[in-house]
Amino acid sequence: MPIITISRGTMSGGQMLAERLSSRLGYPTVGREAIKDAAAQYGISECVLERELLEKPGLLDRLRRERGLYLLAIQSALVTRALKGSFIYHGNAGHLLLKGLPQVLKVRLIAPLEFRVDMLRKRDKDMTEERARQHIAEVDRRRAEWTMFLYRVDWRDPSLYDLVLNLESITVQGACELVVRALSLPEFQDTPAKRSAFEDLALACRVRTELALHERTKGMEFEVEAARGVVKLSGQYYSSGLFSRGASRHKDEIISVVRGVAGVEKIEVDLREASVPVD
Repeated sequence: MPIITISRGTMSGGQMLAERLSSRLGYPTVGREAIKDAAAQYGISECVLERELLEKPGLLDRLRRERGLYLLAIQSALVTRALKGSFIYHGNAGHLLLKGLPQVLKVRLIAPLEFRVDMLRKRDKDMTEERARQHIAEVDRRRAEWTMFLYRVDWRDPSLYDLVLNLESITVQGACELVVRALSLPEFQDTPAKRSAFEDLALACRVRTELALHERTKGMEFEVEAARGVVKLSGQYYSSGLFSRGASRHKDEIISVVRGVAGVEKIEVDLREASVPVD
């Protein structure tokens, strides 16, 4: 069940390539659908998720954690969708949201500026060439800021991808053929071991997201590993008082949240108590 992610600058032919691949392979394409999935799965407003996924970080974003939590929800929704079968994701940061999952072919699509300007002006007949160039430069800048803020990487770095394709030298159809050929490599073939690893990572992702979004555990940081239904939880949690009864209650609440995640059969914990800092 290979997954294809297509990362590109605005108006670089990403959706065209996704649709061509979908027609060739029979895989569905996923863009904004990931936001709808996350909203439905975790009860978050679609408008909020879209804003957090698409807008650049502002000054106040650097002082809060919500954006990272919303991205966890989108990541979890994508992983849940991946368990159901192959798809082609052409939304933002797919190569980072699905990082670590087996059988994910990460494609970076590059297009000449003239190609991108022409694409934008065909969509907006009133846009001048100069305005089109300015718009593309601004969107590219915001996307670079967004990725650096959240992931501490430059999304244009070719080392983040398995395949880098340049539409200056090949057509969209040619790019499609290269992606299809790459999928035939052994690294992207389904095996029981890869399926098991995928399911383990998916479960860990669901647990991590639930802990991050649940009212009783929001703000706490945990390391989460999963293997065949066994979830290993490590990190620290904050007690609400000086007495062991308060600490025990918080630990029990954390375990209760994890136990409520579908697929969890056993929980192993290595949690350290930390006192709530007092000014």
